[in-house]
Amino acid sequence: MFKNIVCPISSDKVDSNVSRFTVFINAVLMIIFLITLQPIPLYLVTIDYGIRAFGYNNYSPICKLSTVIINSITSQTKMVDKAPKVFASRLGFICAVLGVVFISMGMTLASTIVIAMFTVLAILDSVFNFCVGCLIYHTLVFPFYKKDLS
Repeated sequence: MFKNIVCPISSDKVDSNVSRFTVFINAVLMIIFLITLQPIPLYLVTIDYGIRAFGYNNYSPICKLSTVIINSITSQTKMVDKAPKVFASRLGFICAVLGVVFISMGMTLASTIVIAMFTVLAILDSVFNFCVGCLIYHTLVFPFYKKDLS
């Protein structure tokens, strides 16, 4: 069913292990936010996703931490296309910003719903290597891109 999914493509590569661990750390931060409703972990997630959404993984503190941890655990790298990771980071950034806006406006329920859904997507990506961003891209972006080429 998912074998024909089209993801964004680029010539840039990133280490999948580092990317997945970065998303895992962000998922943990979001879980901390959901349990405590303290906005600081959510601010950290928003900043980190914002940095990565614009393709600046080298400046992401959580990505740097993940790189150190992954490199100390294993020397094997699994290079994958960077474009799907950037697209997923952009979607994550939108969710994180919405969560921050809602919590800042006192809309706790709306914030927890958005961040809970975002956390599920982050766990799917980091633990199960299942990127919902590619499904979204395939369904909502690619059909319009394909029409422009005709």
